[in-house]
Order: sequence, then C-alpha cells, then structure tokens
Amino acid sequence: MSAESLRFDGRFRDGVNAREVPVGIERDGEDLVITAGEKVLRVALATVVADAPLPGVARLLALPDGGQIETDDREAAAALFPPRNRIDAAAFWLESRWPAALAAIPVIAGVTWLFVAQLLPLAADPVARMISPRIELAIGRQALSALDRIVLKPTELDPDTQEQIERRFRQFLEGEPGEENYELVFRAGAVGPNAFALPGGFIVVTDDLVRLAENEGELMAVLAHEVGHVRGRHALRLVLQNSGVVVLVTALAGDAVSMTLLAAALPTALLQSHYLRQFETQADEYAFAHLRRHGYSPQAFADMMRRLQRADAQAAGDAGVVRCIERAEAQR
Repeated sequence: MSAESLRFDGRFRDGVNAREVPVGIERDGEDLVITAGEKVLRVALATVVADAPLPGVARLLALPDGGQIETDDREAAAALFPPRNRIDAAAFWLESRWPAALAAIPVIAGVTWLFVAQLLPLAADPVARMISPRIELAIGRQALSALDRIVLKPTELDPDTQEQIERRFRQFLEGEPGEENYELVFRAGAVGPNAFALPGGFIVVTDDLVRLAENEGELMAVLAHEVGHVRGRHALRLVLQNSGVVVLVTALAGDAVSMTLLAAALPTALLQSHYLRQFETQADEYAFAHLRRHGYSPQAFADMMRRLQRADAQAAGDAGVVRCIERAEAQR
C-alpha cells in the first residue's frame, strides 16, 4: 500500500466527549484530510502522533488539537506511520509473532544466566589483576572510610594490646612478599567478632574477635586467612563480579569515577555477600601453610571458627564456616 495515496476509515473523537463520529481519512501531500459528511479537517501530517502498533489492536492517531482518530485499518496506519527505528520494528515483529516471542524467553534467560554466572566471574579475575597497586590502595582506603561511616567505630582496645598484636603480626609476615604493604586496622562496631580484608592490604579486625580468641595462635590463624584473601585480591574480584558489566568495563578505564564506584560497592559486597568457595579454599590453603611455617597447627583455625559459631548465630548456620572447620581439621 502506497503512503502517497492512502484512504481509510476511522472513528473521530474531539477529546471533549466520548461520542464517536465515523470519518474518512486521506493523505494529501504533507497533510492529513479528515472528512465527516460535509465537514473537512486538514492537519499537517507531521503534527499527528501515532501510538505504538500492537497486533490485533486498533491504531490511535492523536491530533494536535486534542482530538483522536481510531482506525481498524492497521495496514494503512503502518504505511502512514512506519516504525521510527529498528528497535520499534523488531518489537512489532515479535509482538506480531507471539509464539516466536515466547520461544525467545528461555533463550534470553539462558544467555543472561551464562553471562552473569559464567562470563562475569571469568572476567573479574583478569580485570582485578590489571588494576594497579596504587589504585587498589585508593579503593581500600575509600572502602574503609565508607565502613567507618556505616558500621564501624573506633577501637576500644588499649594501645598495649594493639601494639602486641601488631608486633606479632609483623613477625608472622616476615619474609612474605609485600609484607610492608599490610596494615592492621582495629575497629569496634555492630559487626560482632569479625575480620575482613580490603584491597590494598588493609585487614580490619574487630575488638570482639580479639576478645574471642583464647590464644595467639587462634588470632594469627584468622589473620593468616585474611592475608590469603589479600594475596588473591578476593575482595576486589568479589565486587567486580557482583557489580555487573558496567563497573567491570569502567574499571578497565582506571579513572577516578570507576574507582569510586568500586569502593562504594565494596562495603555492601563484604557485609552482605559471601566469598566464592574457591576464594575461601585458597585463603585457607595459604593460612594453613603459613601457620605450619610458624609452628602453629591449623587446628587453631578450626578452634577459632567453632568458637565463632557459638558466639554468632549467623556463623553457626553458615555452610562456609563449616567447610573451613572441616578443611582445617583435615590438616592434622
């Protein structure tokens, strides 16, 4: 059907009341001529707005004065008002062929799952390795500042206790590559007995965790586990995986905005998500080997985890904690 010689019928409403008037519609150059008996209305075609086409549904043409024309001649309306772009055309094609649209749903869901569950985790590792140590340190500092604002408070441990733990930790790290880059950060707050590693070598230890440990070996076991997370850049990889493709791509740019996005997403990822089993296994293996080198048994880690289960209801039902205990006790 040629758009230059279109003639079709419709129903006109003036926009004031609901009464419909049968009309004939014809294109005349760049105008649309609407005829109702002896009355003729001429409007510029460019001022008429057509609704999106839906299969089996009458088309609605909005006139500039508030009036409307409804027509069942969808073919004529489509010729007069073709899809504005390829997306509109594709959407109409799918809507016109609903079996194909239904068949596409599981395909789209499968592709989405493949991307999120398989490709994003694979991409997070190389992207994390491409982020420079300087940028990683900046991310860690920003994340720590955010945690201080959200859940952490200044430590209540006395300076002598902090100094003693710090000194023993430095001895524990002696000979470790990049040992000078690690920093113990003591904090109180609403996170209970806990320790977590941030990018850049920051290891946050809560007062409750220090008090929970019955001996030096148990505390060093937890710290060694967190050093394993730092070495594997697990926190950075976790937030890259959880933040989706936008953050993943912007992280490659290495600009200040993308680094701020990563730092802002990190506290939530650490507090609400769990490391992948692979990350926990890697951190455990590092901790067990390091404990043995310093004369400690991996059983110290298992003992600390069991004590954590008794002190924290959430940890008691955490399958990851159970696996950590099993791995530690298997090392005896």
